[in-house]
Amino acid sequence: MSLQFVTLDVFTSQRLQGNPLAVVTVPAALKDSLTQATKQKIAQEFNLSETVFLHDAAEPDAGSEERHVDIFTVEREIPFAGHPTIGTAVLVKYHLHPHVQTLVTKAGPIGIAPQPESRIRAKIPHDVHLHAQTLADVVDDVAAAAGLSPDAQIREAELRAPVFSIVKGMAFVLVRLASLELLSRVSTGYRLDFEALPRPLLDEGPWGGGFVCRYYYVDVGGEEEEGEEEGGGARGIRARMVEVGFEDPATGSAASALAAYLTLEEERMGRMFRVTQGVEMGRKSDISVETTTRGGGAEGEVGLVDLWLGGTAVVVLKGTLTLDGLA
Repeated sequence: MSLQFVTLDVFTSQRLQGNPLAVVTVPAALKDSLTQATKQKIAQEFNLSETVFLHDAAEPDAGSEERHVDIFTVEREIPFAGHPTIGTAVLVKYHLHPHVQTLVTKAGPIGIAPQPESRIRAKIPHDVHLHAQTLADVVDDVAAAAGLSPDAQIREAELRAPVFSIVKGMAFVLVRLASLELLSRVSTGYRLDFEALPRPLLDEGPWGGGFVCRYYYVDVGGEEEEGEEEGGGARGIRARMVEVGFEDPATGSAASALAAYLTLEEERMGRMFRVTQGVEMGRKSDISVETTTRGGGAEGEVGLVDLWLGGTAVVVLKGTLTLDGLA
């Protein structure tokens, strides 16, 4: 069996920058025969942070405005991820199916809208939750805890960082650091096994499982960049994510979680964020996130209404993936 694939560099308009993504097109006739195990092996073959399986619509539904996608890391399927959403949306909207308006993920439908300069704006499904505990609450012996940073300042920030879910099954330890110099000292050599912690970090119930990682960031200053969208300037953030055993050039799901958390924590009536990631590894990525809220003041607690993730992507490779043993 042969499947067509495309690779893109995401959150950049320059090839060999941003975050690489593989998108494998699955013909409708092969939807049931391409198993989870085979998809996982294909993701491992590409060995990128994520691989997307884009399902073609059956012939009578070829004009449908929806396309279903599955997102895999090298270890598991995940319900949502940011750079796969933007990369797949760019591929679908600008190269394959301009009429498509929605990508359907395991986390829910994502509306996609074209923007100037071949950018995409994606309306992200969200079901946010701030977990009750931090790493400090569940790690008994900090000195012996494998995976925490050996740098005392970074480790202290890890221990007190809030744990925040953007959707069920996707949680991030949002580690705020005081300077770009500290951010440069974050290492890929320390991976924390969240399942081996002395006590569960995540709240019990529906929030209690799934993917967890640390996301390190520095607030680089207020409204430092001019946003194109209505609402003026955007808040600048520099970030890194190294949890998966290698550095991720861009983590749109974590950037979305961080933007949602900061908006709600500060009880702001919506914000624009410009997140820059991948600088330290030479693959600069530019991520935009916009939040809108309701409530606050006399109306009570602020609630998140909409979460928009924005960016662009460029096609790098096109090819054929050949598999044995499938019709």
